[in-house]
Amino acid sequence: MTVLDDRGRLAGRFNVVDGVAAIVLLVLIPIAYGAFLLFRTPTATMVRVVPATLLEGSRQRLEIDGTNLRPFMRVSFNTTPAKSFVIGSTKYALVDLPDLEPGTYDVVLYDYLQEVARLPKAFTVAPLATDVQLEVVGAFKSASDALAASLKVGDKFPATGNAIAEVVAVGAPVPGELRVRVGDDTVRVASTGRDLPATLRVRCHSVRGPDGTARCMVPGVDEPVAVAPDALLTLSTPQGPLLFQIATARAPKANGSDDR
Repeated sequence: MTVLDDRGRLAGRFNVVDGVAAIVLLVLIPIAYGAFLLFRTPTATMVRVVPATLLEGSRQRLEIDGTNLRPFMRVSFNTTPAKSFVIGSTKYALVDLPDLEPGTYDVVLYDYLQEVARLPKAFTVAPLATDVQLEVVGAFKSASDALAASLKVGDKFPATGNAIAEVVAVGAPVPGELRVRVGDDTVRVASTGRDLPATLRVRCHSVRGPDGTARCMVPGVDEPVAVAPDALLTLSTPQGPLLFQIATARAPKANGSDDR
């Protein structure tokens, strides 16, 4: 009995080459699919962020827990990118936060430019406090004769609009000096002109510092200034900016202050 006819067909029905090709395909398809499953890049997911709420502040970090996390991914909070994405394992990463305003944010995970996971409204920045008032004792630097003669209790800086400082007490002019921080020490340096000792009530905004403590920030010309000994406040006057150096700070007295 002839198995192959003169046209190469098996039992008169199938071409041998076609049959071999079909068998090869039936073998290769499962192998290829298995290889795809074995070597494909698994999809990354996010499960949670820890902590889910932080007080407003700078230089803060949180942890992202998930699966299949990889190096070179990146994270954003709504559309604001994180400063870094440091992989710990495939299950967690540490993220350095950008400076975020108080509010609730979506946490978005990207693999290169493609969004691969999102946790809606998963992270909240809570305000620490608003509009704190402190009294600062110090001196106006290089005070002119006109300032010494005209400055009085109740004067505000700036004089119109939202004042950030108000004079509580004012003393007599003294020889000028500037306190300069050198490492952990403070050096007193004689300066030209005279200083005008005064006590101011300042309005500041409290924020969480890098070390976890609360600091009170006063608006400045270029950037906010923390209320602290030896800090220089820049106050606006019709004659131009005026410097005030803080010596000490305290909570305001209920009935005002008459300290000189």
